[in-house]
Order: sequence, then structure tokens, then C-alpha cells
Amino acid sequence: MSTAHTGRMAEQGLEDRATGRLAWLWLAGAAAALVLYVLTLAPDLVWQDAGDYQLRAARLDLVRSGDTVRVHPWFLLVAHALGRIPPCLSGRQVWNYAYAANLASAIGSALAVANLLLLARLVTGRTWPAVIAATTFAVGHAVWSYATVAQTYGWMAALLTAMCLATWAYLAERKMRWFLAAFLAGGMGLSDHLMIGIALIVFAGWAVWDVVRQRTPWWALAAGAACALVGAALYWAVIAMEYMQTGDLEGALRSALVGRWAAGVFNLSDLPLHLGKSALYIGLSYPTPLVLAGFAGAAGLVRRRDTFSRLLVVLAAVYLLWAVRYKVSDPEAFFIPFYVFASVMIGLGAARFLERRGRWAIAALAVAAVLPAAVYAVLPPAVEGIFAAYPQVRQRLDLATFERPLPYRDTYAYLFQPWKCGDRSARRFAEEALRSLPPRAVLLSDSTASPPLLCLQRLEGLRPDVLVVGAETSMTSEIGRHFWLSDNDLATEAAAQDLRIFVVTNHPYYLPPWVAKYARLEPFGILWEVVPCDGGAAP
Repeated sequence: MSTAHTGRMAEQGLEDRATGRLAWLWLAGAAAALVLYVLTLAPDLVWQDAGDYQLRAARLDLVRSGDTVRVHPWFLLVAHALGRIPPCLSGRQVWNYAYAANLASAIGSALAVANLLLLARLVTGRTWPAVIAATTFAVGHAVWSYATVAQTYGWMAALLTAMCLATWAYLAERKMRWFLAAFLAGGMGLSDHLMIGIALIVFAGWAVWDVVRQRTPWWALAAGAACALVGAALYWAVIAMEYMQTGDLEGALRSALVGRWAAGVFNLSDLPLHLGKSALYIGLSYPTPLVLAGFAGAAGLVRRRDTFSRLLVVLAAVYLLWAVRYKVSDPEAFFIPFYVFASVMIGLGAARFLERRGRWAIAALAVAAVLPAAVYAVLPPAVEGIFAAYPQVRQRLDLATFERPLPYRDTYAYLFQPWKCGDRSARRFAEEALRSLPPRAVLLSDSTASPPLLCLQRLEGLRPDVLVVGAETSMTSEIGRHFWLSDNDLATEAAAQDLRIFVVTNHPYYLPPWVAKYARLEPFGILWEVVPCDGGAAP
């Protein structure tokens, strides 16, 4: 056997061992993150959009007319599949559709953490800095919070990091399978959340430039586009479903691209306020001195001259600019793609810090990485005290949710502590509210409280005689428009028809405008009854 051949065999053996070590590193990261998220997982029904996804996943409801951009078929299918697991084990109730949807989010988020661990390891060339980067990402407020309830962002981050890993492999090996895998992952990401389309555009721009420089064959562009189209097949399917239902092609495409959120997507107003809020959101996810390592890592990444580093810098900048001016009710979630790249930068900064330092430096970085968990433990009473002492701060930030507590939910703990283990407030509220209502009752609920009410009614059969009308239906159904957008005295009309109307809160922000104009509210258990202003007796 020749010396050259022996050398090639030795080199291949080293590569195989390195690949094996990376595989074990990825598995360890996925397992650790999944344990964290399962231990802190919401055990049952939850509030807001996450509760809506529980309902839609259980029913496999893939049509949202006028708002296809919020269907997220990939997540709904994963959650629905998990929900098909038999609900009983050894005679004990350990599983239901709500828990399955929450677990689907935890699995996607754990995969994202494992992918980021591997990505940081490849970028930094060292294991401990990669562990610091992945840990910082995993325990960040936004990532952790959305990993413990039924949400789409974990899977989006998993597929985004998969795109990055495939691109790194292609640039390192120039094997076409990695190029195609990157675009396939991007297409699959579109079926989970359209936000990954930003990265897909950036990667497409790089691919065109690579073809121009004759480093990638021209036919790869067509093949990559085909892979992206195939990967997004679920999304094309839900668009087709809406078109078949409405017959409006232009409307179906608009619904798929921006839905009812065009004003937020293209928002450039109130930028100073949004910048201030953005700084708070980023600080909430990184309450640790490791942000200094992030700045150092960002500077180091900018100084690098390789293509992959430049792609990471561009993606970080584009996603940050996207998030800071996006005007929606839950803006924190839209920083998660930026946190992917910010965490890699923290890994790079950590690698520089560890140069020529002893084991104490690793221990110091590890403590800094898990510090956010300790901050979140004490944050709720601290924020509550600040808002009590300075109410103008809360008003300036337009945080109406803190002005109206929901029964059985500690608002500050629920919003500022990412762990949701043991929280059954949504089920307790919904069960008590529905059971307390009289026959021929109409319950008007804002979008925070309506999902658990609808889950109990439509999936578990509790009080089907009650008409639950969520605020979100004001744009999708005639009944919703009637009860939420009407300018008539519905309280008097309802009394004349032997109906009684109830609401879940007395806060004006969460009520139909006609209530304040024509009616008054009287306490009814944990609910409020809408009574005509003239004092007419309710039936």
C-alpha cells in the first residue's frame, strides 16, 4: 500500500471521527434543550395565539380566509400528529391535544438549539464557546417562552439554522447536495412561518452572485428554486385551499403574503417608540454580561473575509432591521431569527475571551450564560413595582394587558417568566366561565381569552349552547362583525330576544365600542354581564 494512499486513509479516519464527535455534540444539545423545555412546558390549555394553535392543530384547520399567512401548516401538522397519540397510558391521563401542541413547539425549539450549537462550533472551531452560545440562545426569554407553549417559532429557527448549516457545508465541500439542502430547508420553513423567507431571499442573492463568479453552476439556481418550491408544498396547498373556498386568486395571494398585517409589515411609523421597545425586548432576552462578548464577536465576524461570515452578518442586520419596526401585538417573537445570529456572535466573543485563560474562564462564562434564568425568577415583582411607582412608563409603552388581570393568571409571572410548568390558569378560567353562564348566553371575549373557551367548547363539548364570539372573528364572520363592530344598542336588542350578553373583562380596551356607548357592566362571577343603560332588567 502506498504512502499517499495510507495518508488519505488516515485523513479520512480523522474526518470520520470529527464528524462523529459533531454528531454526538448535536445529540447532546438536542437532548439537553428538550429536557429543559419539557420540564418547563405548559401542561394544558394556554392563552392567546398559542391557544388558537392548539385548537387549530387538534381540528387540523388549515384554512384561515384572508389570513393564510397565519396558518403555519408545518407546525399544525406536527402538533396534530403528536395529538393523535392515545390519550391514556396505564390508566392515567398523561396526554391531550393541548399538551401535544405545546410539546411540538418544545421539539422544534430543541432542534433549533442543537443546530445552533453545531453552527457555533463550526464558526468558532471550539466546543465550549459553542456551548455558551447555544445555552444563551436556549434560555433567552423569547426562545424559552415560545418553546413552552404551542408556537411556530421554534421550528422556524430550526429550519433557519438548518439552512445555515447546509450552506456552511456547501461552501466547505462544494458538493451540490448541500446547496440543494439549504434551499429545501428554506422552502420547508415557509410552510412553518413566512419570516424565513427573508433568509431565503438573502441566500438566493448569494447564490446568484456565486453563479456570476462561476463558483456554482448556473443550473444550480433552477435546481435550488425547485427544491424551495417542493419544500414549501404545504404552504402552496393552504393557498390553494383558500382559493378553492373563495374563488379570489388575488385575495388568496394577498392573504398568503401579508394577510391582515400589511400595516405592520410595511410599518415605518413611531420608530423612536419601536426602537425603545426593541431595546427592552433584546435586553429581556440577554440580561447577561455576555452581550459584551456578542459585540466583540460581531466585530470579529465583520472583520472576517469569508463568504459564510458575510452571510451571517447580512442576515443578522436584516433580521434586526425587520424586527425593530414591525408593528404587531407580540413583537418579541420576531427577534428570534436575529437571536440565532446574535448567539453565534456571543460564541465568537466567548472564544476570544477563552484564549490563554484557564478553566475559571469557562466557569465564569457558564454562569453568565445561565444568569437569565435567575433574572427571570425575580423579574415579575420588580416590573410590577416599577409599573406601580411609575404608571406613565406602562402607559408610554402601551401595555394595556397589565391593566386588566385575567382570573387565576398571574400576569407578571406569566409574561416575564418563560417557564409555564404547573400553569393551568387558562383551563380553570374557561371551565368556570362556561359553567357559570345561563342558557341562551352570548360570551364576547378578546383574542387572549377566547382560545381556551373555544377549545373546551368545540373540542371537549363543554356548554355547546353558549355562543362564544371572539374579537378576532370581527374580520372573518358575520356574527363576529355584528357583536364587535355594530354601532347599535345590542344590549337592549338582546334583552328583547331573551338573550344575555357577557364579557370577560371590564377594561374598555378589550370591549366592543357599543358597550361603553349603550350599556353598563355588572359583575357576574369571574365575568361581567352587559346590561342596558336604562336599567332594564335582564331576563
